[in-house]
Amino acid sequence: MFRKSLLLFSFASIAALIAWGFAPGGSTPACASTTSTKPDCTIKLTVDSPSMAGTAASPGNVSAHFQVTNVPPCYRITGAEVTFTVTRNNAPTIRRTVNVSPLAVNASTGAVSGTASTSLGLGQNLPLGEQPNAIVAEVKVTAEADPRKQRTESNTKSL
Repeated sequence: MFRKSLLLFSFASIAALIAWGFAPGGSTPACASTTSTKPDCTIKLTVDSPSMAGTAASPGNVSAHFQVTNVPPCYRITGAEVTFTVTRNNAPTIRRTVNVSPLAVNASTGAVSGTASTSLGLGQNLPLGEQPNAIVAEVKVTAEADPRKQRTESNTKSL
């Protein structure tokens, strides 16, 4: 339960930092709209449960699939980093980080998705104390202001 809370907190804080970084004081953020309704500029990320090929005694690869279901018009997803944390019974925890780029974009919905996979490299027929007992997949998505969505205005006064 603590890991899920920590994971959700990290997603929320990353989204807040992204929003704060693109909207310094006194300037108009990229999501600003001249209409009375503002677009939803939150990035919604879902991560499927990680999976492991093989058995606990003979683990193979670990993988996870994720999807950004709401890409605001003011952002462009540039990449993702997936950190797999594998805890074992009586052995050190294993951490593997995978960079995912480029990401797949669904043309009709605009959703961005990706899959990360890595080998644990633990070998075969592990003793009970060295077998994995939990896998956590943490996904950090990187977004930046989309330069193609800029707006330019001008005005002219005739003399």
